[in-house]
Parts: sequence; C-alpha cells; structure tokens
Amino acid sequence: MLMKKTLAALFWAIFLIAGPAYPAELRVSLAQAMEMAFMNNPELKSQRLDLEIAKINISSAMAAYDPYVSASSNFSTSNRPTSTPVFGNESKSASLNLSTGVATPSGGNASLTWSNSRTESNSSFMTLNPSYGSDLNLNFSQPLLKNGMNWRTDELKKKNNDYQRAEINLKSKAMEIASRVEDAYWSLVKARLSHEISKRSMERAQAQYDMTKSQVRAGIAAEVTLLQSQANLESSRVEVIRSGGELSRAENNLKQLLYFESEEELVQTRIIPSDQPQVKEQKLDTKDFIDKALTTNYVLEGLHLNLENMKIDTRQQKRQTLPQFDFSAGASLSGLAGRSDQSPQIIPTGFVVPNPLPGPEPYMLEFTTYVSPKSAQEGNYWDALHSLTEGNNFSWNAGLNFRVPLGNRQALNSYRISQYNFEKAELEISRQRRSIRFNLESLLTDLDTAFKSLQTARTARDLAEKSYEIEKKKYKLGMSTQYELLNQEQQVRDAERSLAGTVIDYNKALGRVKRAEQGYLESGGISGLSLTGLSIPSSISGLGSLSGLSGLNLSSISSMLPSGVDLNMLKSMGINLP
Repeated sequence: MLMKKTLAALFWAIFLIAGPAYPAELRVSLAQAMEMAFMNNPELKSQRLDLEIAKINISSAMAAYDPYVSASSNFSTSNRPTSTPVFGNESKSASLNLSTGVATPSGGNASLTWSNSRTESNSSFMTLNPSYGSDLNLNFSQPLLKNGMNWRTDELKKKNNDYQRAEINLKSKAMEIASRVEDAYWSLVKARLSHEISKRSMERAQAQYDMTKSQVRAGIAAEVTLLQSQANLESSRVEVIRSGGELSRAENNLKQLLYFESEEELVQTRIIPSDQPQVKEQKLDTKDFIDKALTTNYVLEGLHLNLENMKIDTRQQKRQTLPQFDFSAGASLSGLAGRSDQSPQIIPTGFVVPNPLPGPEPYMLEFTTYVSPKSAQEGNYWDALHSLTEGNNFSWNAGLNFRVPLGNRQALNSYRISQYNFEKAELEISRQRRSIRFNLESLLTDLDTAFKSLQTARTARDLAEKSYEIEKKKYKLGMSTQYELLNQEQQVRDAERSLAGTVIDYNKALGRVKRAEQGYLESGGISGLSLTGLSIPSSISGLGSLSGLSGLNLSSISSMLPSGVDLNMLKSMGINLP
C-alpha cells in the first residue's frame, strides 16, 4: 500500500514538473512553406535526375568527336621445308603499329597510322637482311551528300534542345509544387478563419441564450424561446467541432507537401500561417501581361524546342534521299634500312647446260656465284626512321565514290513522314498558343471577378453585422422575435464566411496570375465562387471597412440587405451607406 502511494506521488510530481504535453507550434510564411516543400522533394529530385541524364546525353553526343589512340604489335617466326632453297625456308618478323583518329563535325573521319617492322630471312632475294621499315599514313574521308555535312552537329543540337526541355520541366515541376503549396496554405488560412467565425458565432449564441434566459425568468419571454436559444447554442457547438475537423484536415493537407528532418517531428508540429491574405486590388496591363506570359510560357517553349528537333530530323531525312557521294584522300611517308648481305652466294641461273662431268646425266643445272652490292639503305632502325622524316619517299591518293540508289522509296517515304510530323507540330503550337491566350484572358477575368466579389462580400458582411445589432436592440425592447434574431445571426455568420472565401479566392487567383507571368499556366478558375447570394464557403473578419466601394449602386446594396431591413430604416438610425 505504501509502495502504491509512493509511486502515485512520484507520478504526479513528474507530471506537475514536466507539465502537459502540448504539440509544438511553427509559424511559417508562404515563402517559408514553399522552401520547406522544395527541400528533399522527391518529385523535384526526379526532375533533377532527368536534367542530369540530359546533360550526360550532351556529353555522349560530344563523345563522337573524341579522338582514339590504338597500339598493336606482332611477332612471328616461320620455318618450313621448301623445294626451292633460293627463296629460303626461315623467316622472322616483328611489328609495332600506333594509330590515332578523330571524327570531324562535318561527318567525316581522319586517321594517322605509324607502322614499324623488322624482317629477317634466309632467302637469297633479301638484299637487306634484316630489314627495318617505318611508314606514316594519313587518311581522310568525307561524305558530301548523304550523311553529310552537318550530321554530327545536328545531333548535338538535338541533345542541347533536350537539355533545355529538361530544364523547363524542372521549372514547371517547381511551379506546380509552389501552386499546390499556395493552395494548401490559403486553404489552411481559410479553415482557421472559419473556425474562428464558428467560435464567435457560438459566443453570440451563448450571449443570446443568456439574454433569453433572463427574459424568461423576468416573464418577458415564453419558455419555448429558451429552448430555441439552447438549440441554436448546441448547433453552434456542432459547427465549432465540424470546423475544427476541417482545420485539422487542411493542416494535414499542407503538411503532406512539407518536408521536415523526420515525419514524426512534422506530425507533432502545429502549422500556424503567418501571412495575411491580400485585399488590395492589383492593376495589370492586359496586353503586357498576355505578351509576357506567352513569351515565357513553359508549354510553348517546350513545343518550340520539340519543333526545332523535328526540323533537324526532317533535314536529316532529306539528306538520306540524296545519292551517296564520298570523298577520300590519303598521304604516306616511308622509310627503309637494313644490313646488306655481301657474302658470295651460289645460286642457280635457271639454265640447263651440258654436263662436263662423266655420268649418266648429259645435262645439268647451271649455277653462278653472286655477290650482293652494298645497298643505299644500309643502316639500322634509326636510319629507317631518318629516311622517313626526310620525306623523299612520299605517296598520295585521292578519290570520289558515287552511288545512286534506284527508287530509294524507303528514304523518300521517311522524308515525307517527317515533313508531315513537322507540319503537325506547327499546328499543335498554333492550337496551344490560342488555347493559352484564352486561358490567360480567363485568369484576368477570374482575378477581376474575385476582387469585385471581395468588395461585395465585405459590404454584405458590414451590413449583416449592423442589421444584427439593430435586431438585437429590437429584441431587447420586445419589438422583434427570437426567430428574427436567430435569422440575423445566421446571416452574419454566412456573410463572414462569404467574405473569407472571396478573400482567399482572390489571393489564389492572384497567385495563378503571377505564376502565369513566370511561365506556368494552371488550369481551372476560382473554385466554389458563386455570386448568387454570395454562398462562398469559409470565413474572415476585420478585413477592412466600406471604403473603396463607391462603384456600388443602391439597388445592388438593397438586394444584399437582410430580410426586414431597408435603406430608409438604416438611415433613420444614423447608418449612412455609400
């Protein structure tokens, strides 16, 4: 028993010291919310990877101009029987070859090869034994019609266009995320204001209930009026609970777009918007806005880059319809050196002579003694290399290759298809430009409509509040019924929500216009806007007075007045409208 009491006391001590666990609060502006949404965003990371891939593809296209270097060597020994000893039966050879080459931007190829060899044989016909050779060869080829002249540079241009499109996609994705964040941010502001309006409505219902209760006790009002006031109070409490749930959902919708270091930290943090919605009218020059928005529009920029690539494809397909006409040329330098074999050699002459010796054969093969003269190429490998650099042994060649395909239907059909695809791309740009222009006009219309709705809702809210105060005074004096008072309170609540909705819609429309100027055009207009009766969901209060509403006429204001209230009654009570 003592142990239980000790543990209980310890628990309460810890609770009192630590205090109740409240969720952390984070006040963020719209700019901060966007920054948090961009940080570690997987969609942006994916787009950045696409940008890196496009960058690598440019490098791959440029790799076609990378030179190559190759080296090869070979060693061989041959020893085979022969029926003609003069040609020898033993030989040894060794070679070392170095080469390099590069592709030219015009679609041709150039190569340089340096060949070195050493040959040794017991053949009688080898005047240099061993012999050393060194050759330098330069070769060049260039297609003049088909597959030339700018084939490789065109491919590089296409990859550069693809990279620019990847940049546009990255910017567009960032704008899309910013749009979602802004919409969620203002929706959270709207939900918080709606919750505040519900709580204020409940406070009015509580005050009305208390006033009715006093009247019932004083015998001024019937018992049934107290039940009506209590029912209205409970209904207001339900509305507070419902708006609180909407507030939680709006906060979670924004949290889904933000990225903290840990999700647990994000869940335990309450997001408090710090920015206030803007209620001042933004004047825009329609022509300047549309011209700028069309110039910077991401969709049109991407379509123009795609059209440029299709133009290149069409040009390449046209070249495939031309005959094959190639030019090739080459030049070479050679060097040779070796050791002269001047030892006497007995070799057959190839003639048959009478046999001077006694024997059964009357004839015999004639032989002679041959002494090789000293060669002018006497020397070693370095002498062969020196002979090469002197340039005395120079050779060159040049040629043209012409080939005409008969019919060439495949290339011609591919060219026609590319032409048609190019025309389709031009038509698509024209269609998209027209559609975007009308959408930009709609954005400006939405912005203007939203601001006018804001002004009207502001007037309706002020009138509803004044009408409610009048009805409350009349009720206290017994000149009105509780039904009329409840009806006026409901109209105040609806007017406050309408004002909040129009303010948020105006800020969302303004954000869409600003993003359109930067190149990103969103679809859709002002969601939930209904001018009839100003039935716009949400809430707000204290967003300004009746100033700036001189453009409204009395007939429009009269149509917004609550039932049972007219302009003459308001004027008699000292309330002057514009």
